Amino acid sequence: MTTELRHGYCALCISRCGCVGTVVDGILTRVDPDPDHPTGQALCVKAKAAPEAVYAPDRILHPLRRSRPKGDSDPGWERISWDEALDLVLSKMRAAMTKVPQSLAFGVATPSGTAVADSFAWIHRLAHASHSPNLVFATENCNWHKDFAPAYTFGAGIGMPDYEQTGCILLWGFNPATSWLAQATAVQQARKRGAKLIVVDPRRAGLAAAADLWLRPHPGSDGALALGLAHALIESGRYDHDFLMRWSDAPFLVAEDDGRPLTGADLRADGDPGQRVVWDAAMGTALACPARPPNAARETRLALRGHYTVPTLRGAIACRPVFDRLSERCRAWPAARVAAVTGIPAEQVEAAANLIAENLPLSFFTWTGTCQHSNATQSGRAIAVLYGLTGCLDAPGGNVWFAKPPVADAMGFAWATPEERTLTLGMGERPYGPPQKGWITSRDLFRAVVEGEPYPVTCLISFGSNFLLSKPKTRLAEVALEKLDFFALTELLETPTARYADLLLPVCSAWEREGLQAGFQASAAAEAQVQLRPASSDGGATRGKPLRHLDRVRTGQAPGPRRTVLRRRPGVRPGADAGADRPHPGRPARRTGRHRPAAGNPLP
Repeated sequence: MTTELRHGYCALCISRCGCVGTVVDGILTRVDPDPDHPTGQALCVKAKAAPEAVYAPDRILHPLRRSRPKGDSDPGWERISWDEALDLVLSKMRAAMTKVPQSLAFGVATPSGTAVADSFAWIHRLAHASHSPNLVFATENCNWHKDFAPAYTFGAGIGMPDYEQTGCILLWGFNPATSWLAQATAVQQARKRGAKLIVVDPRRAGLAAAADLWLRPHPGSDGALALGLAHALIESGRYDHDFLMRWSDAPFLVAEDDGRPLTGADLRADGDPGQRVVWDAAMGTALACPARPPNAARETRLALRGHYTVPTLRGAIACRPVFDRLSERCRAWPAARVAAVTGIPAEQVEAAANLIAENLPLSFFTWTGTCQHSNATQSGRAIAVLYGLTGCLDAPGGNVWFAKPPVADAMGFAWATPEERTLTLGMGERPYGPPQKGWITSRDLFRAVVEGEPYPVTCLISFGSNFLLSKPKTRLAEVALEKLDFFALTELLETPTARYADLLLPVCSAWEREGLQAGFQASAAAEAQVQLRPASSDGGATRGKPLRHLDRVRTGQAPGPRRTVLRRRPGVRPGADAGADRPHPGRPARRTGRHRPAAGNPLP
């Protein structure tokens, strides 16, 4: 008997916990945590159940083609060869690609909760190489509000809490104990060294039970709570004045009549329209600040409050700073009103503001708890505005962007032409939302299939994604999947959605294939890690050529040579690439200026 230990990581969710697979005579028998890995302190039941998943008796092992009509209780699966299966997919794709507009769409399961993360970039590459403007996955009910919408407030996604140096942790609609185990471990370690913990969640779940303060809002009332907390900090003067003045749009002057930010072109004929206008409190005059932060020298005092009349080329304009407008908006949310809307007692709202202000630096994270509501993007922006007041953005102990390994982007977004992007379903209704990246909702996809609006979609190639169990309007989904001319689906098992497929393709589990991960997110050491995960089992699923064969769609060329990568890189200290520009009492200073908010009013 031969026993081998294979070091890798679990690819079944975004936590990507380091693990060790025990392989006995080629059979995966167990998976354990790898404490030497930056994310390997613990494993959840999904990883521990790996042998059951690999050797499940109902695994799909061969390409299966439907032989009976859709809607029949028995699809009548018949086994075909890989060559037959891939030729069928290619012929259907090419036929759909010839239509104007083309009627081909792609689908992919969430990379945050499944092992499709290994292939996520390459699936995008295939969609873009096929010039399909439409790919449906879970962004609208998973991550758009945290990974992309914050860019409209502070210029980047949510970043990652610097748990090793934080003083207070705010988990808002996020339970890492069940969704990101590496973060849960980091939170617990921070708590042991004295960091405070605030949990915002309607349920007393996970870390909420051990939090210093648990806030229980009515679902969907998160924006009101964020504005109420911001009001408490502003009215008590407990915000980072220097950060707001020098590194945000808080001092930018906004016209009272039309809400337009003043620019350098308003002051002088040769002024720069990319510069914003501020009020120098010491000089008593308006001036154009630099196009890039900092807004002014440290000794310059820019006004954050007040009413000013600025002489411009258009005449005198009454203005106020952005921060003054923000203060007014937040003033409408005193603790009593927040309590009436959210159900959180007013004294708890005040206690949360005190806990934040007295235990800086603050780090925070939010996820699906604030996402799965109709106001998710704007609620997320309200939380981002609240966080901006603390001055902890991109500073040690706050939310930071750890140095990442330099890797090429394989997704191929540049292949999508502007003309193709205008055809993305939902672009007209949500041009600043997921459609700008070609990501569509299942609702828009199914409407295009069933009603032909705004144009018909007849061919769907989906890599995982069980629409009937993970998307709303199940009956509409059934009608759409039945109406598709061709639906190909890759899956481990036959799901309810798979029963509507014309072609069902098997895939290897994460334990039966290699995977490459550049960056593990949860800390500086984790983000610096580059790892090639070996297969832990020869498994019971297919071997061979399924995805690489589809390269013929674009060029007909063979795949390029395989590259060798390092398993590990030394970790880097948080902020090692940044200067010490902005001192703050009680903590080291760092400010890169990379994430300056867009000019104008940041209010939700």
